[in-house]
Amino acid sequence: MNKNSTLVGKYMIMLTSLALFSLSAKSQTISPKLKFFSPKLVAGTNGAKYAVYKFADVVPGVDAFVKIEDIKNGATLVNIDDSTFGYYDAWQPIVGGPGTDGTSYIKWAVEFKTSSGTEYTFPLIDVCAIDIDGDNVRVREFIDVNGQSGYDLPTVIPTLLSVSNQNNDSNGEGTDDSNTNLHILGPVNNRTNIDTTALDVRIGLHFINKSKIKFYIGSQVDNNGTGGGISTDRYSSLYFKKIGNSIGTLPVTYHSFDVIANNQSVNLSWVTDVETRNDHFEIQRSFDQSDFKTIGLASDAQATTGMSKQYSFKDGMKEIRDHAVIYYRLKQINIDGSFTYSVVKMVRFIASKSFIQISPNPYLDKLNVNFVSDESGSAEYRLTNASGNVVKRIQSTITKGYNNVQLENLNYQSPGLYIVSIVINGKVIASQKVLKQ
Repeated sequence: MNKNSTLVGKYMIMLTSLALFSLSAKSQTISPKLKFFSPKLVAGTNGAKYAVYKFADVVPGVDAFVKIEDIKNGATLVNIDDSTFGYYDAWQPIVGGPGTDGTSYIKWAVEFKTSSGTEYTFPLIDVCAIDIDGDNVRVREFIDVNGQSGYDLPTVIPTLLSVSNQNNDSNGEGTDDSNTNLHILGPVNNRTNIDTTALDVRIGLHFINKSKIKFYIGSQVDNNGTGGGISTDRYSSLYFKKIGNSIGTLPVTYHSFDVIANNQSVNLSWVTDVETRNDHFEIQRSFDQSDFKTIGLASDAQATTGMSKQYSFKDGMKEIRDHAVIYYRLKQINIDGSFTYSVVKMVRFIASKSFIQISPNPYLDKLNVNFVSDESGSAEYRLTNASGNVVKRIQSTITKGYNNVQLENLNYQSPGLYIVSIVINGKVIASQKVLKQ
């Protein structure tokens, strides 16, 4: 997937209380919700074969160690876990490819250990692989898995996934559970956003009595005779939890959720499409993606169009000025007291208390670039593709303080990952990744 996040997926969760989980509960029959966030490189070289990353406390007292066992056919690790888009608690690696016909992938081993370092076996693990899709041109994402006890595809709508068995490529990096992988190949079709409600490109995987799971994550580039640009940096999202297939019982469905820095404050806005049991929202903020605190409430919509409602909130508290990156989420409270969370949105402030905010992200034909500069002078705005080539460049004169510019006529670009850079008086002051739909 090559896309931004939406909110509705969080509300489809089959909740499992952590109170039901303990290290001694070997008889549990309900799969726990595992939280993958803030990985640390603990062995090897980042992005290279044999690198090991630690996700601490995926459940209390248990850590997950994610190892790169092999890298095939020009694949690259762009990011071990990108929490900017999609779902905060999911494992979301970005795997790049060479951009040529054929398949490329990274082979992973996910191993669970207690905090004392001993192997830990889960009686049951559920993993939901989300948005296994394409680029609308000729790229198809795929995920292979080894050792699963079973899988299920949503039955609400026909699946676009092709599921088959194929020989694995065991290379001595530990024992594979069988000689075949479950090969899950996505369509060329692109599904906008990393979203659990995209049921036709989603699959649930089930594992029994496992301390280690093997995944192969990559993409296939079809040779369809048309050539053309392709998107080689692909987002994957593996949610280690059981997610139901019903989409008709959500208390709130969201149209959008935006977080934009504005001088020394942050503006939040969100639009709901449907509200059935909603009472109010809590706005929550974190500086570390882990400890979220409520900073405000919203119960009355500022604007209403048909069934849609629009909300807004401004965070102007002084403490945000001391942090380069800030995370926000919404806690939606139902009339019966139950609640659901939105996805996490990130806003980035650059050095000297300046900021850069680029929207929309993903984009179609134009980008709005907002930033604060510490000095006046000449500025250049560069849009660079994944290969490092500058595909758009404009210049302007800026003033000290708030500035805004638009990059327009971008509809000709191929879908994929790009980088917007701001150069002031010959110095790059900020860069940010954006996604072209």
